[in-house]
Amino acid sequence: MKNLSYIILDGNLTSDPEEKTITGGKTVASFTVAVNHSQNNPDAKEKDDVSFFDVEAWEKLGENCVEYLKKGSKVTVMGNLKQNRWKTPDGENKSKVKVTASTVRFDSMRKKEEKVA
Repeated sequence: MKNLSYIILDGNLTSDPEEKTITGGKTVASFTVAVNHSQNNPDAKEKDDVSFFDVEAWEKLGENCVEYLKKGSKVTVMGNLKQNRWKTPDGENKSKVKVTASTVRFDSMRKKEEKVA
């Protein structure tokens, strides 16, 4: 039986997506989504908080993200959590969790070159 690590994020890009080509010719777009949420403090006052999630979108999905998204764009991202682990040259264990997007909904879409009148 497979385990599930699915996530849905609704937020805004913190910068323009960056595209790169990896060995073998596949392309991947990387961007960060800021998700705002409120927390209740013990004294019953609400406090706004923000979380930042690193997202990677592969091939055509990533190409579309690069073409249509820019810093501040509102998106809904659906995908899987992926943990990367490595050792530094000093022998220290490191890890980072990313979201591998299966769907990106462009909630505010405009080609980067288009200007608002």
